[in-house]
Amino acid sequence: MKLANISPVLKHMNLPNMITTFGLVFGIIAAYFLTRQDLRMAIIMLFFAGVMDLIDGFVASKLKQVSEFGKHLDTLVDFFTCVIMPLWMVFYLLDYTHVVFVALIFYCICGLWRLANYNLVGGGEHFRGLPVPSAMAIVTVVTWFVVMHSWPMLVVIIMFIVLGMLMVSGFQLVKYGLWQKAFGVCGLLFFLYVVIWG
Repeated sequence: MKLANISPVLKHMNLPNMITTFGLVFGIIAAYFLTRQDLRMAIIMLFFAGVMDLIDGFVASKLKQVSEFGKHLDTLVDFFTCVIMPLWMVFYLLDYTHVVFVALIFYCICGLWRLANYNLVGGGEHFRGLPVPSAMAIVTVVTWFVVMHSWPMLVVIIMFIVLGMLMVSGFQLVKYGLWQKAFGVCGLLFFLYVVIWG
């Protein structure tokens, strides 16, 4: 009996799509730790979710297993880990105001629009606007310093508004360019900082 006869989604379960799915699992575990107000463990889980997001496309390309299913799966996982997760961070960790809440809604709408648009026009050698995983990386770092080092809430408001505008902006970023490598190095250094000294 073919797996597709058991469930039609099973025919899509190759290695890249399993890696993407593990990204969702790490995101769910991060959400659990946020409900326990454990930002350190949440950030560790989000880091691994980001690693999954980083390598799934690379593996799909190398194995020649790029597919429409994989593209949409990646978008849905990004929506949860990069757009919805800030909701958990604000609700469970921050003493937020109405202004912060409105700025967060703005961020989520822009993230949703960017992901939907990327599925239509994605591909090529450039990103148009800031990718949502990069935005989420910034959200994570800023949230850490607000919670652990008492940065003012005004920083959170500015962050959500600026990141929202950047995600839906028209400026172009070279895929896998120097900026992305710098983001990766900074993300790794921040991860090590949280693990060792957090």
